[in-house]
Amino acid sequence: MSVAANDRRSLFLMLSLLLLMLLMPFLENHRSGEVLILISLFVTLITTILDLHGRGTLRWLAIGAAIPVVLIELTGIFYPSHWLFIADYALLVAFFGFASLGLFTYLDKPGAITRGRIYGSVSLYLMLAMFWFALFNLTEVIHPGSFALDGALGRVPRSGFLYFSLITLTTVGYGDIVPVTPTGRVFAALEGAAGVLYIAITVARLVAAYQRTASER
Repeated sequence: MSVAANDRRSLFLMLSLLLLMLLMPFLENHRSGEVLILISLFVTLITTILDLHGRGTLRWLAIGAAIPVVLIELTGIFYPSHWLFIADYALLVAFFGFASLGLFTYLDKPGAITRGRIYGSVSLYLMLAMFWFALFNLTEVIHPGSFALDGALGRVPRSGFLYFSLITLTTVGYGDIVPVTPTGRVFAALEGAAGVLYIAITVARLVAAYQRTASER
């Protein structure tokens, strides 16, 4: 596979993640909007799997989680169910977790720091936000009232957890959404730590990969 093809796959993945994040707060809670979100999610799943080309087991694990996600999401639009939500978010946690591991291993490969690697680094950062977004939603579905919005329990919409995940990962923390249970607080603290460590670890891995290539030359 050529460098240009790898760059395009990484770029498409980054754009699909951004599109999904931008559409969700504007289209949720409307049936037609939920269908568009599902289409955007489907595109994200496909581009992620394509970007995991050559990652072997992780790619197949991601495919195994992605197929039921689409079916459950589509069913949930017309027949919402508490257990469907649990299965959906659990599978999304698994999918984004496997995909994040696959992208992380890619950054460690020796070679020049190409545009594809930069796109991949941004995609991995957004992927981590999606992983925690799914985990926060799963936590709230299993234990309602784990998070509070402006002091009121049980009012955080699905896109609200995406917002919460992003500001926690970036360690901004406005404080309008807060975890109020031990489980929610531990997950939020872990995401904050992951956001801080991501920058240092990613830069170190990219530089180390480049130095290995330079020394081999």
